[in-house]
Amino acid sequence: MLFAEESAKLSFEGGSAAVSTLITFLLGIGIVFVGLIALILIIKIMGAVMRGVGAKKTVEKPAAPEPVRASEPEGDRGEIIAAVSAAIATVLGENVGGIRIVSFKKVD
Repeated sequence: MLFAEESAKLSFEGGSAAVSTLITFLLGIGIVFVGLIALILIIKIMGAVMRGVGAKKTVEKPAAPEPVRASEPEGDRGEIIAAVSAAIATVLGENVGGIRIVSFKKVD
């Protein structure tokens, strides 16, 4: 019988519904924030471990050669236009005579 009396005290039956709702709300928010803080700590620890592992595997890479700038193509502008129109005709599957190039500009 003593146990039944104590459980009645803990069940909030004598208190208001607002108090039990507030306690439930605070417990839920507290659990969520504790879980989020635990996730943050786990991610930070894993990041530190991965940085440590990555530092051990780092191999010195050879220096990349400087990119070579394309010089002005040697030859006649008409030859360049003919080559470009032939390439376009091949891709489109048409005859070169069926393609009309209106403008030809150099792009940097």
